[in-house]
Amino acid sequence: MDQAQSLREYMHRYNVQMEKRKPSRVVTITSGKGGVGKSNFTLNFALSLQSLGKKVVILDLDLSTANINILMGISPRYRLLDVLFQRKNILDVIEKGLGGIEYIYGGLELEDLLRLDQRLLAYFVSQLEELQNYADFILLDTGAGISKELVEFILASDETILITTPEPTAIADAYAVLKTVHQFAEQSPKFRLVINRAQSYAEAVETSKRMQNASSHFLKIELKTLGYLLEDSHVRKSVKLQTPFLITFPNCTASKNMKQIVYSYMPDLNGIPTASSKGIRGFFEKVLLLRKSL
Repeated sequence: MDQAQSLREYMHRYNVQMEKRKPSRVVTITSGKGGVGKSNFTLNFALSLQSLGKKVVILDLDLSTANINILMGISPRYRLLDVLFQRKNILDVIEKGLGGIEYIYGGLELEDLLRLDQRLLAYFVSQLEELQNYADFILLDTGAGISKELVEFILASDETILITTPEPTAIADAYAVLKTVHQFAEQSPKFRLVINRAQSYAEAVETSKRMQNASSHFLKIELKTLGYLLEDSHVRKSVKLQTPFLITFPNCTASKNMKQIVYSYMPDLNGIPTASSKGIRGFFEKVLLLRKSL
């Protein structure tokens, strides 16, 4: 083998290793109130990203009403807490659902991390590093409503997708999330808005404009609209079947809307630096620092 060939092989191995070290993009997905389709969006958004060749893991951090597993018809065997106390490796607790979507049930209170001794904390951090080398995107499905934990998740993640419907109460609660985070943020976090269950395209556009105008005028927050999901009876049918609508009804209106959202989302990421340079490890480290300061 000549020297040039050896160098090419070395550079190929080096580039592969560097690609593996690229941290996951941590995306918080939340809403101001329950019942607006947040978890269903998270699941189908993950599937859409996966269809474009991206490795995605959903981390369910909804501590009160975790339901990603219900939407997939899965009874999780393990949870993140099993990693915390060295009962399992991080990759052992990943569940697989239909379409190969991967999911981790959280079941973890932030106080659990704060109580750890240095040995267990070091182990947990090392496991998070395995996860960030494993996935391109880690989607955090959070609890609905405003809480200290939600503010910490938003401030620590690379970006947040905020889900609302055109209902006045849903809009008011979504705006309340923005307002609360604004009170604690030194600089505005990156938000993207999704309007779900709109009766028409015109209603979706009107709702997003109301949210954008209010956040810009009163909070000085630039709220970009990621896309719209129109009302579609196939979504409710898929929930009853415990199957993502992208799989059960790939050609329905909601599936087409979701695909358009992801097609708009991916090119927009080019050249955008992430807020947490250490991926999911950086996310949890920042959450712990925020817990001490907020």
